[in-house]
Order: sequence, then structure tokens, then C-alpha cells
Amino acid sequence: MVRVAEWLSVAAMELSSTLFPHYCLVCGERLSADRLMICPACLDLLARYPGSEALYDAEKRIEGHAPFTEYRSDLGFSHHNPVRDLIHTIKYEGHPELGERLGRLFAPEHLRAGHFADIGVAVPVPLTPRRLRRRGYNQSAYIARGLTGVLGIRLDETLLARRDSTGTQTHRGREARWASMREAFYVPDPDKVSRRRILIIDDVLTTGATLSACALALMEAGAESVSYYTLACGERTI
Repeated sequence: MVRVAEWLSVAAMELSSTLFPHYCLVCGERLSADRLMICPACLDLLARYPGSEALYDAEKRIEGHAPFTEYRSDLGFSHHNPVRDLIHTIKYEGHPELGERLGRLFAPEHLRAGHFADIGVAVPVPLTPRRLRRRGYNQSAYIARGLTGVLGIRLDETLLARRDSTGTQTHRGREARWASMREAFYVPDPDKVSRRRILIIDDVLTTGATLSACALALMEAGAESVSYYTLACGERTI
């Protein structure tokens, strides 16, 4: 029965691929049934986040706002590279499973490097209730599931909540983002975060306002420390 079920699953994937073919977001090549949104060649060519290189300066954006232990990312985001299209597909086009796949794909590198070794629990950056109802999913939660599943870190999506009044951050400048993020997040149950070392997970780092606001809410509720992971890091803006 198991082999029959496996055969039927493969057959269903092949039929779906024939009737509803998928194409690579980057090069347009048709993908096989087991590929999701991007071909292996283009995946290897994606811009990678290069740490503290001046193009990104990620740490400078988040230093001084909330104490944090560690920040890591995997992809370099700009408005002129395919990473932007991937993030847009994950976030707005109904393909959060791509975020989970990428989180799982990059996680072994962090595991080998010993990143986030002290973390007790992880939380994705929450959406407002209104946006979650409209979109139907939280893309950061999918990224978090892929990453934490490999790292062996417990994921708790209930640690943080977000008020409805802040709206989207996508088209706001730095000062507007920081202003809107103040008091945007809260901890429903402080006992769940008290004395915990917590990893905050999001899709993209831009100004750092969202991550810092999340960290402040957790620290004020009694968290021992916070660290950050974003799937992508945006280029530094002047």
C-alpha cells in the first residue's frame, strides 16, 4: 500500500506539472515537478548576504536600538536583483512554501557554523490581524518553520502579537518606519518569554525598525536576550 501511495503521489505531481507547468522566476526555464519557483542554476547565482560589507552594513542599522546577541541573513536584497522577485513571490503572490524551502535550504550552513547555539525559542515577526486575514498566511512564519526545523529550535508563533494600527511598512521611509513601529508589538503572555533567549525571524531587513521594536517588546516582557535572522538583507540606504 505504501508503494502504491508513493506512485500515486509522483503521478499526481507529474500530471500537475504537465497541466500547470512552473517556470523559474529568474531565467524562465520550465521546472520539473519537484522544483519550486527557481531552478538549481539560478539558485546558486542568487546574491548572498556578505556579512558586514559596506554595501549592507546590517549591524549598524540595528545597533543602539535594542540589545541583541547575533544577526544572520542569507540573501542580499536590492531592487535590481532576483532576490527581490523571490521575496515578492513569497510575500504577496501566495507562495509562502518557497520561504519555508529557502529557510530549510540555508539552515545547515548556520548549523555547521554554530549560529544561534544559545537560542531557546524562536518567534516570527507577526502580521497585524487585519493583514493576516487578508493575506491568509504569515510569510515570516513559513521561513521560520524551515530554519528552525533544521536547527532544532522550538518555534512559538504566540510569543509576539501586533496591533492593527501600524499598517504596511513597505513604502515608508526610515523615520516614518521608526515612528510607526513604536508600541506596535506586545507580548500577550510575559511568562512565556521571561528569562528566555529568543530568536526573532523575518523576511527582509530594511531599516531595522521592525526587528528592534519586536526586540524591545520581548526585552520589556523579561526576555534574557534576543537574536535576529532575516532571509534577506536589503542594501544600505543613505
